[in-house]
Amino acid sequence: MAITLDEVKTYLRIDLDIEDAFLRQCMKAADAYLVHAVDDFETRCKIEDFEATADIVRFALIGEMYMNRDCRGDNRQSFPYHIRSMILQLQNYTGGEPP
Repeated sequence: MAITLDEVKTYLRIDLDIEDAFLRQCMKAADAYLVHAVDDFETRCKIEDFEATADIVRFALIGEMYMNRDCRGDNRQSFPYHIRSMILQLQNYTGGEPP
């Protein structure tokens, strides 16, 4: 995983450890989502600018999962536009070859 639990907690402004197990599950789910959404995701993560964008998307996905975990009264069926757009950019990435 390219990001750590401490980084996620900083991103979400969480100080306590009570949510750590749930956050780890969100981290795994975000990685799995990206692996299945982007061809050769793990190989492309060896490219610095690709991985930097992927990390931002990871944070955004984890934030969505964390903040909208109950989904009561929420009729959204997809991630917000900025997340979908960044995933599309990762899917269409044409940067350099991995080292």
